[in-house]
Amino acid sequence: METLRLALSSIIEHRLRALLTTLGVVFGVMAVIAVTAIVQGFFRLYSTQLEGLGAGFMMVFPGNASAEMARKNTKLDADDAEAIEVGVAEVLAATPYFFDRRPVSQRGATTDAVIMPTIESYPLIQNHNVETGRFFTGREVRERARVVCIGPDLKEKLGLGRAIGEEVRLYGATFTIIGVMENKDGMNPLGQNFDDAVIVPHTTALSLTNPNRGGILLVKLAEIDDVDLVTEQVKRTLRRHRRLKSGEPDDFTITTQAEILKSFQEVSGVATWVVVCIVGVSLLVGGIGIMNIMLVSVTERTREIGVRLAMGARKSDIQRQFLMEAGALGGLGGVIGVALGVGVAYAVSALVPGFPDPYVPPWSVALGFGFSVAVGVIFGLYPAARAARLDPIEALRYE
Repeated sequence: METLRLALSSIIEHRLRALLTTLGVVFGVMAVIAVTAIVQGFFRLYSTQLEGLGAGFMMVFPGNASAEMARKNTKLDADDAEAIEVGVAEVLAATPYFFDRRPVSQRGATTDAVIMPTIESYPLIQNHNVETGRFFTGREVRERARVVCIGPDLKEKLGLGRAIGEEVRLYGATFTIIGVMENKDGMNPLGQNFDDAVIVPHTTALSLTNPNRGGILLVKLAEIDDVDLVTEQVKRTLRRHRRLKSGEPDDFTITTQAEILKSFQEVSGVATWVVVCIVGVSLLVGGIGIMNIMLVSVTERTREIGVRLAMGARKSDIQRQFLMEAGALGGLGGVIGVALGVGVAYAVSALVPGFPDPYVPPWSVALGFGFSVAVGVIFGLYPAARAARLDPIEALRYE
């Protein structure tokens, strides 16, 4: 405790110099905490939304990257979705889906929006329901009706009041708003903002863009006792419907909810550790700064060290004092860096529209603070050893 008191009193005596010395550590830890908080915030929100769909959710993508001889330029459409829904008893609903981003205008107000062309079973599959008004029907899908449901954020951007019955311009045509979706406050499995979306009948969107355009399939299972078994049944049904011969590789890829979540977790984990490694350079610079100032401190306090040695202090006492001072400098930078990192993460979330609330995992705080203290101690080893090796007589003579 006496050694710690001496170390802290030295830092307080030269507090401006100590603060400037730890800037490298401060910025390094701040970057680690801020990036980790933002990435983890996205992951928690995405995981919550995906888990909200239920365990029996899967997506089917066109193409097969793992098979060299798979068909090229394949597409998935409403016929494939119907084949799955009819052919697999465990499937509750299946819908074709493709995504787009287009300008939407209403009485002079124009904004970019996420376009979600789908069919009447979309609310069931995505667990995304209408709050006011209604969703479009199967008949409206078949008749290519020009009706839409919009998200609450888009409603506010367009300055709409009740919204139901209002008309908007999309794809160069006029659509009638028949429903406003509930506030989802997050993203769908493809990373699109639910609340900033226009949901339009799939057939209508195709008729106004490209009738031959494909997309993906969203599938909801009624029974989830054995997802692997149902996945295999969906695979066999699609192969039969798409007339794939025996031995011919799939020209589609089925991804379950668990696989989507695992992939996103791996990506977010890699992103976090890449940033941590890059920020290690900043911590290295901060460590060099600490070593430099500790060497200066040893020189400035040579006479003090000589007096302590002459009064009976052991070399290990001198070494411990300077090591603790270096560690305290690193720890000070770590505390400031953690506080600034949390502040930056929340500032970004508040200032950037659509950003989820950040989440600061305890391990990131422990990692940031532990790294900063370790950097201080490691880079303080040489100055501490140099101070301990001083000759008491020569140190006392030092002016």
